[in-house]
Amino acid sequence: MLNNGFSHFADALVFVHGRHAAGEAARHALLCEKSGDTETAAYWRKLQRQLAIRQEKQASSLYC
Repeated sequence: MLNNGFSHFADALVFVHGRHAAGEAARHALLCEKSGDTETAAYWRKLQRQLAIRQEKQASSLYC
């Protein structure tokens, strides 16, 4: 389960970017990696994975 702050941030990304939220997180992770900020990049990658999981769950629930 996501902690409360992480979950709120994920919700905000989805609100702003919709189905492109995971891609936006990936873009931020890449920028952080290029600048050498591996700690923040890891946070963005974790967020990216969680957003992708959310999107898969929502898609699968449409067909159940």
